[in-house]
Amino acid sequence: MPRRNPRAYRLLAGEGPSEGLRRIALGRVEQAVERLREAERAVDPFECIHSARKDLKKLRAVLRLVRRELGDALYQEENARYRDAGRLLSGPRDAEVKLETLEGLRQGVGSLGPGIDEWLAALREERDRAVEEVRGGAAAAPRASATTPLGRAIVAVESAPERIAAWPLRTDSWKLFGPGLDRAYRRGRREMRRAAEDPSGPAMHQWRKRAKDLWYHLRILRDAAPDPLSGSLALADELADALGAHHDLAVLRDDLLCRDLSIAQRPTVVAAIAARQDELAAGAFDLGEDLYARKPKAFRRKMRRGWKEWRKG
Repeated sequence: MPRRNPRAYRLLAGEGPSEGLRRIALGRVEQAVERLREAERAVDPFECIHSARKDLKKLRAVLRLVRRELGDALYQEENARYRDAGRLLSGPRDAEVKLETLEGLRQGVGSLGPGIDEWLAALREERDRAVEEVRGGAAAAPRASATTPLGRAIVAVESAPERIAAWPLRTDSWKLFGPGLDRAYRRGRREMRRAAEDPSGPAMHQWRKRAKDLWYHLRILRDAAPDPLSGSLALADELADALGAHHDLAVLRDDLLCRDLSIAQRPTVVAAIAARQDELAAGAFDLGEDLYARKPKAFRRKMRRGWKEWRKG
């Protein structure tokens, strides 16, 4: 029998929902702490920090899934703790995303005119500076100071295991996470409709956050309800990617408009960004219509039926 991965981001056969979701949460914390400790010592800590932030986002997705069981007060407290820890580490990733987005745009549309190399160079400098700022300007060291953003994030995350162990997860049935899954689906469906009425950056960004919630939740349940999930997980993955790319372009456009650079073709670059966003939005709405095709009640029934069959087996 294959050995189980205790950090697997999914419910496993034979474990109760409360046991499994607590294990998943602890696994994200363990990985985040390991990566942040690596970031203290690494010459280039960017990938370590990026990986830790992803684990914190996955942890917050678990919180959303069991929000009703935790109660609003505890949920808000825990969510704020890990959200704030992630924000302490956001500078390097934000700068890297702008750099990657600009490089991808240039590869996709060809020449963007003079001044782009200057912009790329400025973004690279900002990324490197952001990495230094997260470590308080210090070079790689065995331990980060508790006063640096990195050190403060480590302190916040290292206290998580005791907190997670005390989460009041007592319901060992569909009722533990069913309401959270239903909420993610309903909110994503609603935000898609709002984005269709106003396909601006803010509306699309709200939809992106809700689509990612559903994607994370479906990943957790991908073994627990394999038949109902057929196709939905892939759709949610593609949708989150498309909406993420759309948001990254919006951030890049805002960066360009407020930056003092000698980019003579600024309107051309803005137009290229808008054209790419239109392509991504069209694809996202096609994916969204497929992903959210069922009404919430029908989606809930199908998922619950798959869950019950899996538990019986």
